[in-house]
Amino acid sequence: MTRQTLGLGVATVLANALIGLAEPKGPTVTVRGEAVDMWCYMEGGEHGPTHKACATACAKGGNPIGIIDAKGDIYLTAGLQDHQPARDLLLNKMSEQVTVTGTLVPKGGTRMLFVKSVQ
Repeated sequence: MTRQTLGLGVATVLANALIGLAEPKGPTVTVRGEAVDMWCYMEGGEHGPTHKACATACAKGGNPIGIIDAKGDIYLTAGLQDHQPARDLLLNKMSEQVTVTGTLVPKGGTRMLFVKSVQ
């Protein structure tokens, strides 16, 4: 094995380790609200139990998922563990009231909630 190959291997391992350690910085919060697909909610205000089938299909298709609280505040969601998509955590809860705990990162007018748990 050449030094160049060994060096490349070490660099790859270190880069992967640093990516695994990346974690959003912000307070841990708990938000209660409705899980919505952002496309339909932003385009036409669609949400609620009558919109469940569409919201689930949109989320399965890859549309972003948000939590809308009682005040109408929107939290865009992502999974916290290993860059997990929010879809893995919220797909079966679309158009339902959920309690979500995670790391809140506000930036540029957007509230991103990195979801740790869903009830």
